[in-house]
Amino acid sequence: MTEERQQLTRRNLLRGATTTTLGVVAVGGSKAGAEPAQWDKEVDIIVVGTGMGASTAALTASENGDSVLMLEKAPLFGGTSAKTAGVIWIPNNFTLRDKGIEDSKEDCLRYMARFSAPAQYNPNEPHLGLSESTYALLEAFYDHSYRVCDRLREWQALDWVEWRMFHLDRSATDYLDNVPENKVPTGRAMGVRNSNGQTSDGRELMEQMRAAVEKRKVPVLLNHRVVSIVRNETGRVLGVEAQTSGGVLRVGARKGVIFATGGYAHNTVALEHYQRGPLYGSCAMPASTGDFIELAGTVGASMGQLSGAWRCQVVLEVALARRQLAAGVFIPPGDSMLQVNRYGVRCVNENRNYNDRGEIHSVYDPTRAEFTNQLLFMIYDQRTAEAYAGIYPLPEQPDGAGYVLRAASLEELGAAIRARLGQLGDKTGHFDLDDGFEGNLRETVKRFNGFALAGVDEDFERGRTAYDTEWHQAFSPIRTDTDWPANPMPNMVMHPLRDEGPYYAIILGAGALDTNGGPRIDASGRVLDAAGEPIAGLYGAGNCVASASREAYFGAGHPLGFSMTYGFIAANHAHKNNQA
Repeated sequence: MTEERQQLTRRNLLRGATTTTLGVVAVGGSKAGAEPAQWDKEVDIIVVGTGMGASTAALTASENGDSVLMLEKAPLFGGTSAKTAGVIWIPNNFTLRDKGIEDSKEDCLRYMARFSAPAQYNPNEPHLGLSESTYALLEAFYDHSYRVCDRLREWQALDWVEWRMFHLDRSATDYLDNVPENKVPTGRAMGVRNSNGQTSDGRELMEQMRAAVEKRKVPVLLNHRVVSIVRNETGRVLGVEAQTSGGVLRVGARKGVIFATGGYAHNTVALEHYQRGPLYGSCAMPASTGDFIELAGTVGASMGQLSGAWRCQVVLEVALARRQLAAGVFIPPGDSMLQVNRYGVRCVNENRNYNDRGEIHSVYDPTRAEFTNQLLFMIYDQRTAEAYAGIYPLPEQPDGAGYVLRAASLEELGAAIRARLGQLGDKTGHFDLDDGFEGNLRETVKRFNGFALAGVDEDFERGRTAYDTEWHQAFSPIRTDTDWPANPMPNMVMHPLRDEGPYYAIILGAGALDTNGGPRIDASGRVLDAAGEPIAGLYGAGNCVASASREAYFGAGHPLGFSMTYGFIAANHAHKNNQA
């Protein structure tokens, strides 16, 4: 939507606005207390945000016959959803059903509970060991995710297709495929087709959603940042105030306000407060500054887990130059490659999914009183540098990026890493290598090479699961134009590093697609207060609220799946239960 169109839409709104005077309590940037408010516009449902969850909420409300207004603080439609791969994780979706694959509720809930709460999971208890409220959130997700998928298909909003793994053309494997609770480890990932019939990305996903929103004549106001939530004296949410270039726009909501905005990945103050360790960069859009945490707090919302995030590793020096990233290190390329910490030892399966692998950076060592893995070092040889060149973060040429360190021996590589860390010390808390790094690195490489020859990683089980091997093949294939032979080892994701240099290193740090902590919601998408009661008229979905999955990432497209589903749930609940 162009700026000209945006302003035209706002003029049309204001021209047809009805002015309503109510007794309200204004919160956020306004003074609390009973005072009159004049709405510039009043609708049934206000949707804050324009990403997948917000767009789904708006479409659902419109299909229900409710009048809707979307408010977006950024100048573009689609939010971070438009930057994604466009994959959405949907259990029991129609492609599974068409194949005759049963993705039962009981089995899927066991998988989600096992992954989300391994310390509490108990298959013999009524709620699988989870609290009743957490179980209800997961249950509602299963119950509604495939239904909203079907509705969006019926409404001709999205041209759905099963999302298949590149280079393999097979159903996508879940991120924890190797546990007995996961009875349907492939096929839950969905995507959309473009006009050429090809599976496309987040830009196409959100373009289709934007077109569906426009077709239903739902007004979308860009560059409108919600700065306060308006309530009446009983605490019911009545509307919002949005800051614009032309002043404050006051909008009333007869049935409800649905926030489906981003996390706080680009709010450095919030990151310092809520994250255990540093998140150096994020793939989220710049508007992801966690506004809803503060806004919801002003109306008494109870906060859930605030430290959550959809994690990934990032190239440290790229993130230090600019926090907003085009990509993270999602699938580390190469087979003659490993990652080590400041002591020169491995600490993680390098082929695990980006979210779980990203967790390793925030592990605290109480004996040394340090985050030992705050930074990790991706070590590889000439084979990986050339045979996998061009797969991020490897440049097209071995020395083609300033963040790549190169040395003739492992000892010299350690010295090069030390020198680079010294240059970056002011930005990393003067993180440095241990004195024994070089010696340990030599022994670590020797041990890794032995595992590669035997085909079994005795330390971290790299290559044991279908996820490890299939995602490596799909996103980290060996170049077809290389002189290096295909991996002849028994484990396709491990190959011995060469006995002679050169060797290379890339410094990795913690990053995120976005955070996923914020206010608590219930299974109807209602924001809860400190007593665990719903705040009338206020709903949340997506990265701006506390994720029911906690630190777990069920499979490709899981964040979009949650956001889409709870946008749908919230809009339906507001329609049925919040009559003015």
